Amino acid sequence: MTSTEIPPTGPLTVVVHGATGTQGAPVVRRLLAAGHRVRAAVRDPRRLAATFPTGVQPVAADLLDPDSLRRAYTGADAVVVHLPLVFAGERAVPQAEAVLAALGDAAVPRAVFNTGGPLVPAPVGVPYLDARAVLAARLPDVVPVAAVVGPAGGYLENLSAPWSAPRVAAGELAYPLPAEVPMPWVALDDLADGIAASLTVPAPPARQVIAGPQPLTGDAAAAELSAALGRPVRWRTIGTDEYERMLAPHIGPEAAAGIAGFYAPPPPGAPALPGPDPALITTGPTTLRAWAGRQSWPAGPES
Repeated sequence: MTSTEIPPTGPLTVVVHGATGTQGAPVVRRLLAAGHRVRAAVRDPRRLAATFPTGVQPVAADLLDPDSLRRAYTGADAVVVHLPLVFAGERAVPQAEAVLAALGDAAVPRAVFNTGGPLVPAPVGVPYLDARAVLAARLPDVVPVAAVVGPAGGYLENLSAPWSAPRVAAGELAYPLPAEVPMPWVALDDLADGIAASLTVPAPPARQVIAGPQPLTGDAAAAELSAALGRPVRWRTIGTDEYERMLAPHIGPEAAAGIAGFYAPPPPGAPALPGPDPALITTGPTTLRAWAGRQSWPAGPES
């Protein structure tokens, strides 16, 4: 397709998937602050209409229903796609295919896909990863201006999530990584900045990976949290089974098992997931210490 430019000035109408979620909400805030109009793609607009701020129009969209997606996309200047935490084969890849079909049918001029995690270059037999590989590979074929944005490592927000915050407040940063492995923790606000920029610049990078400014080992990450919270925090490497048990009450057993599985060593003879191409990495400004200082943490044991 011939590249089409969307002028960076003037308000845009942007459909945002996952607008109520931890990844979509920061994108919505940035778009509204810049004066753009947001259509929040949700399954039940009536149930969520009262939760959105002025400038957000909820529209019905089911990721397994291309017709509903086409209606939600029609007339939009751009679409921001987030795929949900779905690991079942009968749903994950069909959701990606439905989005692609609807983008083409609605003649959407621009789309940004937030991978939300690791991106493999081709399907590998894991539905969660395969859906993202399919959508990223085929997006430029159906949208004139296509951009794929994702994180280089774990999200800082995982550390303040309900499964982690009480442990951090009690003095422990528990994560399924060896202590010596550096992690470029990235803030969702920095990722949202990259997504918002891809919606307005005339020719966004086709692929972009957002990293935090500090690749931190486990002990270094714990030290940054200690400095921000004003009390000791130590790192503890945990197994994937324990991490799955931490996640399950909050995101459900299927998603918990799938996410924990990303941290498991590959089977003998199987290749590890590839790391991001260094040429694609953009560094965000938010440090772990600065981010942690802005969070509301549970009271520590001495409080």
